[in-house]
Amino acid sequence: MNGLPPPPSTPVRSPAAAVAGEHEVIVERPGGPSIEARVHAPARPVRAVLVCHPHPLYGGSMHSPVPLAVTRMLSEAASEQVAWARFNFRGVGASGGVYDEGRGELDDARAVISHLRGLAGGVPLAVFGHSFGSWIGCRLAFAERDVDRALLVAPTPHFTFPSPPPDRGLRTTVFIGDQDELSPLPAARQIAETLGAELRVFENFDHHFLKSRRALAEAALPVIAPEVAHQ
Repeated sequence: MNGLPPPPSTPVRSPAAAVAGEHEVIVERPGGPSIEARVHAPARPVRAVLVCHPHPLYGGSMHSPVPLAVTRMLSEAASEQVAWARFNFRGVGASGGVYDEGRGELDDARAVISHLRGLAGGVPLAVFGHSFGSWIGCRLAFAERDVDRALLVAPTPHFTFPSPPPDRGLRTTVFIGDQDELSPLPAARQIAETLGAELRVFENFDHHFLKSRRALAEAALPVIAPEVAHQ
């Protein structure tokens, strides 16, 4: 966490919020903590999306506003075609364990995407992440060969992003606000260049996309679920 301020002793988290079509699950796995998730799986999905939330130590959860807005857009526009899962990293909500500086959190994401595969096997996978979640989501997408799309919202230079894997049909996209207080635009451009990612800049948006999270979610849909957005 290079350069981040000390986390609060008691993080303030967004209240739990339901999204139409979801059901609650606990993802169990040997040798690791159980992970609280909310998932949706239609009968015949054409795409599956994993949603990763912001930093656990600073109040991030699967109910944080940005991941919640994107999940609600999937529910509103694509519930018959797209399966999704959002989840709490270890130590958040009903998820077991404690914060592990990104190591265990990557394992959490891997466990949930495996669960999602079981619900929607054989369809293309996309990963969405906001802030800290973009760092976890990026590393997961680069490691999982059946992930063909990654949307990273407000990635910050406080985390070290990997170089993209060779010979992969993976499309990576970065969304950044030009008023982002944690990731200045030059830093975001450098991250996008490192990742070989397409960069989209949102004018007058900050790190949390307070100006219009719906606008963010509408822009995210064709990136993470192009099959639906192009219908």
